[in-house]
Amino acid sequence: MSVRGAKDGKSGLGDAEKSRPDLNAWIEALGAVPGGTVTEDQILAWVEGPLRRFFPFQRFLGAYGRLVGGRIRMQNLVTSGYPDDFVAGLEESFDLGARGCFAWWVQNRAAFILDPSDPPSFATARELDEIRQLSLGVVAGHGVIDPFASAGTYLSFAGVVADQPQQVRMSLNLIAPVLHALFLATEQVAAPRLDLGKLTERQRELVDLALMGLPDKTIATRLGISEHTVGNHFRVIYERLGISKRSQLIAALK
Repeated sequence: MSVRGAKDGKSGLGDAEKSRPDLNAWIEALGAVPGGTVTEDQILAWVEGPLRRFFPFQRFLGAYGRLVGGRIRMQNLVTSGYPDDFVAGLEESFDLGARGCFAWWVQNRAAFILDPSDPPSFATARELDEIRQLSLGVVAGHGVIDPFASAGTYLSFAGVVADQPQQVRMSLNLIAPVLHALFLATEQVAAPRLDLGKLTERQRELVDLALMGLPDKTIATRLGISEHTVGNHFRVIYERLGISKRSQLIAALK
């Protein structure tokens, strides 16, 4: 019996070791973190390279935004591995209650793991449908919230290992503050001044509707034009203002 106890103790120690992140890989990832004024491309390069070697995943979504009146408004969005049509269809403003996992994270400020085979009670049908439709596997999320600014960074990693939940949570506790700092360092978060005098009256009308958080389809209905025309208008707007996407426009004019 004493021999079995010794073996069990040794096995338990091995399991504990396996549940911890690889700190050597984390130190290497930290050494590769970009400094100074950071671009979204640099964030993506770090996520897909050094970070992935420390924390294996299949797809990544990171967003910096603000929480106002129960609604989330995204200012920056960086993704890896997601199809373009999925990214284009993401709402830049939505009610917090529409996404149960996000709402749980905001309330608890803790990492969570969403396994579609055994989902937590706070996961919504919409979130589970996205996981199944995109074959995301197990999804883990975390981030950092600044309560004084009512703003923060939210991170979602899809396709993470399912059998080491403690390691996943510990890893996310290391990753979240670093990515939050990188999002804060981007040129887009320090929003540039935009000269709306370069826009036509109709273009300014579209900008106003975008600031309300309306998607292209709703804007098209309100203005009596096609969704394709709305998209063309925004491409011209971005070109005239020297930006490349909706999140930059909203961040600069919020």
